[in-house]
Amino acid sequence: MLEPELKLVPPRESGNDLPKFLGIAFAVMAVVALGVFLLNPRKTANVAVLKAEVFAPHTEFKQAPGAMHVIGAGPAAEDDLYIVATVRITDKLRLPIFLNGYTAALINPDGTQLNAAAIAPRDLARLEETFPALTPMAQHPLDDKNPVLPGETREGTVVLQFPGLTAAAWNGRKSASLTIDLTHQSPQVATFPAH
Repeated sequence: MLEPELKLVPPRESGNDLPKFLGIAFAVMAVVALGVFLLNPRKTANVAVLKAEVFAPHTEFKQAPGAMHVIGAGPAAEDDLYIVATVRITDKLRLPIFLNGYTAALINPDGTQLNAAAIAPRDLARLEETFPALTPMAQHPLDDKNPVLPGETREGTVVLQFPGLTAAAWNGRKSASLTIDLTHQSPQVATFPAH
């Protein structure tokens, strides 16, 4: 009688496990991607311009004593428009956001754009000395030295200067927006309320 052969080698696998493994790996990656998408905020911050106050001084410069007098030339004058925007910003990330400057854009009815820069907080006191009527409007400057913490809402004013613009041009605008630059994040834009 013949004895059965002793088999020391395991049976050869057919290789059908690779598609199963790839299917499981794809399913795990899809669940992780869905979790990241649903749990991460889609917005960096909520930014809103709550109100905008207009300050339009007319400044005339007198001739300095001892300066050369030009016959027929009147005193120099300057018309600048200052917009004091009250802004609210809420951090929607799980990270602090750092404010890094402000700019504004005004669109005229003809489609042309005028840009304005914010007055730096260190220059605001000197501007208020020159124009005391500006002080009550800009009592709470938006603090850009400290970060806005996750979930925190901060409110304050930003003073913007539009050189040579009049209050009538501001009131007749098509639209205006404020851009807040953030460190390590994309800029945030808010529209000024309609007049």
